[in-house]
Amino acid sequence: MRSRGFTLVEVLVVVTISAILIAAAVPSFQWMMARNRVSDATNLLLSNIEFARLEAVRRGNTVSICRTLNPNAPVATLACSSASSATVDGNDWAAGWVVFEKVEPNVDEANFEPNDRVIFRQQTVVGGARVMIHLNIAAQRVAYMPRGTGGFLGAGTFAIAYGQPASPVAMRAVSGLDGAARCIPMSLLGSLRVARPAGGVC
Repeated sequence: MRSRGFTLVEVLVVVTISAILIAAAVPSFQWMMARNRVSDATNLLLSNIEFARLEAVRRGNTVSICRTLNPNAPVATLACSSASSATVDGNDWAAGWVVFEKVEPNVDEANFEPNDRVIFRQQTVVGGARVMIHLNIAAQRVAYMPRGTGGFLGAGTFAIAYGQPASPVAMRAVSGLDGAARCIPMSLLGSLRVARPAGGVC
């Protein structure tokens, strides 16, 4: 028995239906990817800040977490920074961060100083579409005292979003955020919470 193949019309119908289904599925997939990556970044940042707080209590000493342009720098050149680089905008914590303990006689909890003790280094995230973590104040660090109190050097809010890092002004102002974004407001006492942006603003 001879079997006949598909006609050109049948092939075109199948291709058309497939294209429609794919076009309908892509936005949902992109949304899911953005939401999952933002969620992962939010949990990572929260866990690192809480880790710094617990370490301050455990060590009985001031522990800080700050943005740095080079988390892998040797201790002699490691520095907190709010500057931009060739790969990240200013205030974007995708540059990486470092958790460190203040060691006497150092007293500046806002900056890494010689002899301060590095506890943890978070690696840089660069390239293409990615998570951006912007803090809306000049002081790009969080510091905790031995009793676990502290916070920003001034209260502030982290804005966490996913996409192409092409609009640093909007992110720096913690505005223009979509529904997949998350906000982490922090009080002067160092308490944290996660919130959704309202009207594109944290």
